[in-house]
Amino acid sequence: MYTNNKLSKAVRLAIAFGAASATAFTASVNAAEEDAAEKVERIEVTGSRIKRADLEGANPVTVLDKVDIERFGLTSIGDVLQNLPAAGSAINTNSNNGGDGTTTLNIRGLGSNRTLVLVDGKRWAPGLGGSVDLNNIPSSIIERIEVLKDGASAVYGSDAVAGVVNIITRKDYEGVHASAYLGQYASYSDGRKESYDIGFGASSGKGNVYVNVSYVNEDETLAGDRDISAVPVFGTPEGFGGSSGTPNTRFMYKDGNGDLFSQQGDGNGGLIPWTGASAFNFAPFNFLSTPQERTNLFIKADYELSDNLRVMVNGFYNNRKSAQALAPTPLFIGTAFGDTGYVLAANNPYNPTGLDLSTDTDENNLYLVGRRMMEAGYRQFNQNVDQFQFNGGFEGNFDLGDRTFYWDVGYTYSDITNNELTDGLLNMGNVKTAIGDVDVCAATDGCVPLDLFGGSTAIGVGSITQEMLDYILFTAQDASNTNMKNYTANISGDVVELPAGMIGFAAGYEKRWQSGFDQPDAFISAGLSSGNARQPTSGRYDVEEMYLELAIPLLADMAFAQNLDLELATRYSDYSNFGDTTNSKVGIKWRVNADLLVRATYSESFRAPSITELFRGAADNFGSLVDPCNGGAAANPGKPGCAGIPATYNQPGPQIRSTVGGNENLAAEEGESKTYGLVYNPSWADGLSMTFDMFDVEVNGAVSTVGAQDILDACAETGVTLCSLIQRNAGGGIVDLFNGAVNLGGEYTKGFDANVSYRFDTDFGTFLTRFDVTYIDERTVVAVDPVTAAEVENKLAGRAFDRDVVPRVRSNVSLDWTQGDWTASYLARFIKGTDETCNFGNSALQNAQEQLLCSMPSAEVGGASFNHLGSMVYHDVSGAYQVTESMRVSVGINNLFDTDPRVSYSTFANSFDPSMYEIPGRFVYGRISLEF
Repeated sequence: MYTNNKLSKAVRLAIAFGAASATAFTASVNAAEEDAAEKVERIEVTGSRIKRADLEGANPVTVLDKVDIERFGLTSIGDVLQNLPAAGSAINTNSNNGGDGTTTLNIRGLGSNRTLVLVDGKRWAPGLGGSVDLNNIPSSIIERIEVLKDGASAVYGSDAVAGVVNIITRKDYEGVHASAYLGQYASYSDGRKESYDIGFGASSGKGNVYVNVSYVNEDETLAGDRDISAVPVFGTPEGFGGSSGTPNTRFMYKDGNGDLFSQQGDGNGGLIPWTGASAFNFAPFNFLSTPQERTNLFIKADYELSDNLRVMVNGFYNNRKSAQALAPTPLFIGTAFGDTGYVLAANNPYNPTGLDLSTDTDENNLYLVGRRMMEAGYRQFNQNVDQFQFNGGFEGNFDLGDRTFYWDVGYTYSDITNNELTDGLLNMGNVKTAIGDVDVCAATDGCVPLDLFGGSTAIGVGSITQEMLDYILFTAQDASNTNMKNYTANISGDVVELPAGMIGFAAGYEKRWQSGFDQPDAFISAGLSSGNARQPTSGRYDVEEMYLELAIPLLADMAFAQNLDLELATRYSDYSNFGDTTNSKVGIKWRVNADLLVRATYSESFRAPSITELFRGAADNFGSLVDPCNGGAAANPGKPGCAGIPATYNQPGPQIRSTVGGNENLAAEEGESKTYGLVYNPSWADGLSMTFDMFDVEVNGAVSTVGAQDILDACAETGVTLCSLIQRNAGGGIVDLFNGAVNLGGEYTKGFDANVSYRFDTDFGTFLTRFDVTYIDERTVVAVDPVTAAEVENKLAGRAFDRDVVPRVRSNVSLDWTQGDWTASYLARFIKGTDETCNFGNSALQNAQEQLLCSMPSAEVGGASFNHLGSMVYHDVSGAYQVTESMRVSVGINNLFDTDPRVSYSTFANSFDPSMYEIPGRFVYGRISLEF
């Protein structure tokens, strides 16, 4: 273990206070005497496979330990990591519409599938989309987390484009520990979260075994219980932004003469004029935070077979039950949506028009019927996910002369299975029969004519009877699976002695198989569901890799605590589906003196497309979009892409159908990452540590989607760019918009990270204050037109984009205090203001609201009007008391001042971005921890 020198002292202090960065480990390792350094245990630090005594490398690494994790007062390690300033927007359990119960990490905002997750240095299995669900890793098994904010494909392979998260689990633990946690939103008495865990560890002279069981249960919160999320667009009049599918039926009809009338049901089977205020407010029926129940079992063991040989195994099992809820399903049928084959029969007893309305009529005979099926109840999506992962292998060391070499071989097997049930969906084949000819319905087993015009006022109450529901409702049963197998072999040690020291090396081999499938319900894949249709996904690939890493000392002057090291790495990868690639990395570490270290890295990165990106079946998506050609060419004379669209065209609703899907012809992403920085630990201020690192990341051929709104806008403005992806009918309506996976022109980001920490002792206790900030100078996404090759560039830094907030600055400031058995912490989380394009649409009401709520057009957002999301700070406090040697009690409050999130008009729901801001409310929690 660590010896009693400057390094071991720094490690103990970092663990006692929670290390904010790698610099908190040691102020000046290389300044220690050479003979003392020889006694220090060599360990592997994230970013390098070379075991070394010097923990300060060329790579910028942030370290969080158990104290840091506990300070956030959260039940998911994913939520903790999302609070790091370097983290961009990512999905979490506050993501309801579009969420699936997972929480991921998105370093630098480059995408969660470009952040590699390791557990004890071993690759952790991702889902079909390439992202790891961090909810499934319980915090109770974690010793510390190392976050590498640099590209590391040369060391770890694919996915390590933006960075690497290495979760280090407890090692050599002896005894018993247990904890119980309980919290909820005090202001609203909802959102209850509870967590329990117990762990056992035992050691002998040759081995150790550790077993941990944990359980987490999180209740939902409803959007209707918060003002900001109780309406579709916060701060607008009743009905604004609501769905045209009202509980009392929306009916639009244009006859052959082009005369259009729009009406709604009066609740009694008749029709009355429809107005915007009639639109249905779907918002309060959604979950604001989604419920989860997680059960984990973790077993870790190692045994010393001989002095130089150990066997290691660990097994992990997690079950997650999660759910999302949406308002009762909207039923839309009619030529306005491109439907064919549906007939609202004149002899249907509930048809008040007396007309046969057919979707097979010509484009001059448009009609639409829309109704919220309130009697069917909520749409609820229920996941039941089982994840199993096994790691096993051997490690050892051997001597050649006076040199020691370390080796390990291992095998990893992982399986993730999700069985999902969805309630509240309609069998559209049966709906077609139930609204059609009454005689055909009568001759069909179980069919009951469907009353779409009688209306409804509450869930479960209305004109649609249980008998009608029994015929048209069904429960969707979907299944998906991801499987990974991985063999690894590594060796490291010293090879050649130079005047400045020994050349360290690491080399290894890896073989990995990845496969997966998504099998939707038969009704969904056949397009017979009222939900989004999607086709099955199935695919596999394998990769064989070899790597070499060198640490070359160029200069060493122990008298002045100076050294200069060169770090090199290269990795060759051969993929079964797109060929081979070689990627390299070079780093420079120059310790100028005992106080100052200067470092820089240049790395090539790559990422193989995920199974979803390659093989995903085509699927429908109905995003909230604004058609820039609303009103036709006459209303948009400056937009050549709107030419030929008739003036009678009006966008029928906020949601427009698009098609997403995989692309087997995708190429791997290639990129470059550069960092330049310094570490300063001044000898004149004991306890002070500072780091500053600039980053510049470029991803070429980035696999993503262009973005449905970007496709519409680019086509409208140019008349050419991306227009091939849009399909309209003769009336101007958008029938489909292709937004599938493509290799974009690129994604680019640059900025800097800075960290300052200062520990000092007083008569009133010991204090540790820290400041951690990330500044984004540039964040750009470049799309390429598949036909014209024209580029569409989006500057994102300091803006909201694609429903996500991209602030220029995020920072955390904390102050920790300890005195005897008492500890206390204060944490301030700052999010800088952000601008977003503000486009409510082209109608008179939409324009009026845009002028009322948004600022004047600005060149900063492409000449459009904009909404400014102001800067804000969340304040968190916590305290703990060591009651006895074995019992610790802690309490805390997150969002102490009950600060509301900033209102956004571009987010999909809730009027704020749940991936960046917290749901409203003061969250109070307590924890009891025992250790024997």
